[in-house]
Formats: sequence, structure tokens, C-alpha cells
Amino acid sequence: MSSLQSHSAVKILVIDDDMVTRLTLTKILQKTGYQVIQAENGQLGFSRFCEEKPALILMDVMMPVMDGYAATQAIRNYETGQATPIIMLTALEDMESIDHAFNAGATDFITKPINWGLLGQRLKYALKASKTEEELRSSQVHLNYALRLAKLGYWEWDATKDSVNGSNSAFELMGVPAQEDMPIDMFISKVAPKDMPLLQQAISDAQRGESHVQVSFRVMHPNQNLLHIDCLGDASYDKEGKLIKITGSAQDISRLHKAESIIDYQANHDSLTDLANRSYFNKYLQNLIESNASAQISALSATIVLDIDRFKIINDNLGQNNGDLLLMTLANRLKKVTREDDFVARLGSDEFAIVIKHAHSLAELNLSLNRIFNDLSRPYLIGDQELFITFSFGVAIVHQDGKTANHLLANANVARAQAKALGGNQFALYQKDMNQQAKSQLLLENDLYKALERNEIEVYFQPQVDAKTLKPYGAEALVRWNHAKQGLISPVQFIPIAESTGLIIEIGQFIIRKAVEETEKWHKMGYDHLHIGINLSGRQFANDNLMDVIQNVLSHSTLPAKFLDFEITESLAMSNADHNISVLKGLKALGVSLSIDDFGTGYSSLAYLHSFPIDTIKIDRSFIINLETTQGQAIVNTILAMANSLGLEVVAEGIEDDFHVSYLQSRNCDIFQGFKFGKPMTSTDFTRYLAENAK
Repeated sequence: MSSLQSHSAVKILVIDDDMVTRLTLTKILQKTGYQVIQAENGQLGFSRFCEEKPALILMDVMMPVMDGYAATQAIRNYETGQATPIIMLTALEDMESIDHAFNAGATDFITKPINWGLLGQRLKYALKASKTEEELRSSQVHLNYALRLAKLGYWEWDATKDSVNGSNSAFELMGVPAQEDMPIDMFISKVAPKDMPLLQQAISDAQRGESHVQVSFRVMHPNQNLLHIDCLGDASYDKEGKLIKITGSAQDISRLHKAESIIDYQANHDSLTDLANRSYFNKYLQNLIESNASAQISALSATIVLDIDRFKIINDNLGQNNGDLLLMTLANRLKKVTREDDFVARLGSDEFAIVIKHAHSLAELNLSLNRIFNDLSRPYLIGDQELFITFSFGVAIVHQDGKTANHLLANANVARAQAKALGGNQFALYQKDMNQQAKSQLLLENDLYKALERNEIEVYFQPQVDAKTLKPYGAEALVRWNHAKQGLISPVQFIPIAESTGLIIEIGQFIIRKAVEETEKWHKMGYDHLHIGINLSGRQFANDNLMDVIQNVLSHSTLPAKFLDFEITESLAMSNADHNISVLKGLKALGVSLSIDDFGTGYSSLAYLHSFPIDTIKIDRSFIINLETTQGQAIVNTILAMANSLGLEVVAEGIEDDFHVSYLQSRNCDIFQGFKFGKPMTSTDFTRYLAENAK
């Protein structure tokens, strides 16, 4: 096989500001048979990496715009899964620079002047090592999946150091957090007290020379689930017969200890939460309806259907394991806050149901609903993270709102949808006219699926002006739905639907493309200072393809990235601050600007805010409306002072009168937005606005 054939599919990205070095590298690598792409600085290199996905990167250290260290960090923040080999090219030979390169995420380094013969060998080695690493990672993923499927974990206790190491699944089975070199006492700390002597005896037997270990015991998990664990192990000894280590496995054999038939139990219960499932709940509810009718019971019974508000976003931020832990924690809390006679089930995903039996009056039923709602709304501790979760409840009363289980559940779901449409974090009792509202909502949802292809989704632009000159600074892009029959539909109506169905991803991509396209047009008309602000929804921000979408739009436009300003709300930014900082740094590496929208309405931590790579904060309109009050002025002054200390620009939203303008100008606010300077308008109207106001 020729050299050209062996490298024909391998793509290498060369990032170096020195044209001679870049061209020389390209010529030599192409002659060897590699495909080569180039970039002259770190920022362009990061963009090319996002577009081309090369197999290896040759990166210069000292470059303008963005140096090699920063570009390497941006690439590592962006990557998921396999780490692309990055070989640093540097004339620096001191250890501090080399350490800096490796800390940033470099795989290897080569000093200049380059030894061309050595370079070829280093590339082959790096590519081979990368392939081996990917194969190992894939094997580990398959092994972890198999262990999880079998509810099996492996562990090893070094008796000389008293340290336990093993698979994550082993620590999970033992009910303790996974960490290296854990003392044996901590590893077995969740074993049921009555079973602890059995385990201690097995360890003593091993210390006395019993090389094969086998013991079964129970483990109490933090979620109050009691698991039956079977442990097998083999002991190793030194020449004097002293115990060195025990290597073994742990397996969940709880199913063997269930009193009910496994088949019957699994048919009626949810495997994650151990609650009744939908089928079992339907049977129970139908039996209750029929027994109440035959016994002519006058007391009230009700069905509650509830789910977690914005669960998709919460679950994406927590990760699969912690998302499951949240659902299990919620299930256990439901068991605690309901009465012994009540019945609780998991219907699917984050959807749960409760039957409240035999309340003596509507007032008593309402008290029960409030108690359950308030108890569920208390914070949830998941790992080391405290979460504040809100819920939407729908309530249907037995016989009054339905005479069959299916009818009751359907009406409870209608009431829940109403509670969610009103903003969530509340419960609603079913009313007959809700069905008509539910049908209207369903029709609207169906139309939204076709709105993009029918060109009904439009982008409007609300002017932003420089606070000192009151001349146009830019605009905020806002989405509107111009329905063929109903005309303009408020975003308050259709954005929640788009979020819940996932259509917000496709709509969001359309807004980004359209906003950039229009702003590029205005720049070409001579308004080359204009900025465009674009809101990112929670679901967009959590989407893995976000940076690819933005990079693709920028690569097909002449609009400089610095004029593009992406806005996320304060609450979204802080929902998973450490993770979101990493995402924002990736966006920042594309060269765009970043803003925190609705500032002051969330729960910011100054320590985190200082860490966020943002350029601008937007004062929420609610504070500007109250600017004539002492309290309103105090809040706005505090935000402006804080922004000034952090070197951030400030946009004030909701500017409507001259007092707002004069007051904020005197406090050195940077940018104004509000009806005083223009309502959201079409691109045609905004072009006319520029012609009239940008002189």
C-alpha cells in the first residue's frame, strides 16, 4: 500500500500565523498523503475545527486574536467523546510553557525549527494512539452497559492501604458515592446493621486464610430502597500468608427476595421508582369507582395527575443518572406525603398520579391538595446540588368529572394542561369548558408544526439606541407567528407549545439565520455598526448542535461575529452554572457577544456572574417601570454599579418616557430599548426606521 493510499482519509488542521510555516507544513503533509486544511489564528482555527472535524491538529502557540492555549481550551470545551490529538508547535522550550500547553489540553508538542523527519513519526504515533484510545473508550462503554444491565459491579480492597477502588456500578450498588481509595468502613457503611456482622465475619475469614469470599447482605440506599447484594471475592496473600487484597464482584439480587411473583410484580410496577404503573393505576381507579358506586359512598375521592415543569431542560442539565435519581426521590416523597389509604403511581417519564380517597368535603380535599403541593415543592438534594422544582397538578373528582378511569384521567390531564398553560407551579380542578380550550390548544399545536413551511414564522426587530446619542445601536430579533387565519399570535401562546414539542429548536435556527441575513443586508447599506440580539431558549441552549448551527450561519455570512449578541435569561444561566459556563466559553470562542437577559429576576451569584464570559446585562423591564420609586431606583443603581465594576455593558429594557432616559443617562447606562424608540417591527419597517434615525 502506498503512503498516499494509507493517509487518503486522514484530515489534518494546521493553525499557524506564519505563512511560510503553514505553507511548508501543508506541502509536506499533502506530499505524504494527508488532507490539509489551514487557519491563520486560533479563533479561525476553532471555527475550521467545528466545520471540518479533523483527525489531528498542528497548533502554533503564539498567534494574534486567539493564541494556541486559548484555542486548545475552546476545542476541548466543545468536544464530546473522543479527544482530537493536538500537537503544539512552539519555539519556547521552557518547562512552564510546556506545562501550560498540556494543561490547556495539548496531546504533544514539537519545538521550532521543525525536524521534518521526526514530525512524520510523531503524527503517525499520535493518530495511532488516538485510534487505540477510541477503541478502549468504546470497549469501556460496552462493558459499563453490560455491568449496568446485569446490576453487577467489580471492586478491589487493598488491605495494606485500606483502600477500595472499583467500577461506578459497585459504588452505586453499595449506596455510596464513587471515589478512589475509599476506606473499607466507608465502602460498607450503608450495609444494614443487622447484616454487618456477616460481612465483618467474611473479612475476618479472609484475613485468616479463607481465600474464597461469598456473602449476601442488604444495603439501605439514600432513597430508602433496600437492595439485596451478593458479593463474591478472591483473596491474595504475601509469602508470610498476610492478606494483601481481595478482588471481587457485587450483584443486585433483590429480585430473588421479592415476595410477589416477579412476572406479576413487573407487570404492575414501574421499574425505576417501584410505584404502581399506568396499567395498575387504571385498574385500581376503576375498582374504586365501581366500589364507591355500589356502596353509595358520599365522601369525595379525586384523581390527581402531576408532572414537573420544564422537566426536559432539568433532565438535560442533570444528566441521565441524576435525572433518574430526581424521579426516585420524588416517588419516595410522594409515598411520604400521601395518606396510607391513598394510592400513588408513575404513569410515565415525569408524570405521576395520586388517588385521594374519601375526603368529607371540598374544603378538606382542597386542604389535602395544598398540603401535597407544598410538600412536593420543598427543595430536592440531588448529589451535592439543591434543586427547586415546580409542578403542574390537574384534579378530577370521581363521579362528578368522570364515571370511568379513562374518563377521569383524561379530564385530570386537561386540568393539568390548563395549570401549565397558566405558567405552571399550581394546581387546577377540572371544569367542563376546559375541554374546548384543550381542543383549541391541540389545533394550535398542529398548525405550529406547519408554520415554518408555510412561511408564517416571521422575525421582527425592536430598535436599540446608544444611550448618549440616542442614535440606532442595533436591534433585538423577536419571533412572531402570522397565522393564515388567526393573524398575529402572541409568543406567550405559541412559545410554550414550541418548547414542549421541541419545535423551538427548528424555529430558533430559523431566527438565527434570518436575523444574521437581515443584519448583513443593513451593514452592506452602510449601517455597519449595527448589533443584533437573539434570544436562546432553554431547549436551544441545551442542544448539542447549537455551536455547529451558529458556526454554519457565520461561515455563510460576511457579518462579523462580534455584531451577533446571544441572550440567555438569568435563571437559565444559573440553572447549572458550572456546565453553562463551559457552553458559554465555547460560544465566546466563535467570536460572538453574550448577554444575560431579564437581569435581576433570577437568583444570580456574584461569584458565578464574575466567571461567566458575558459582555452585557439587560435590566428587566419590571425595574424600569418602577424607576420613579425609591426602591426601583435603588435596584437599578445597584445593577449599574455592579456592571461597571465587572466591566459590562448595560441595556435597559422598557424605556417609555423622558424621565427614564434622563435618569439612566445620568447613571451612565449604555443602551436603551423600549417603545419610546420603537416597537418590534418588520425588517422593511426597520430599514425605513434606520433611514429616518441614523442620520
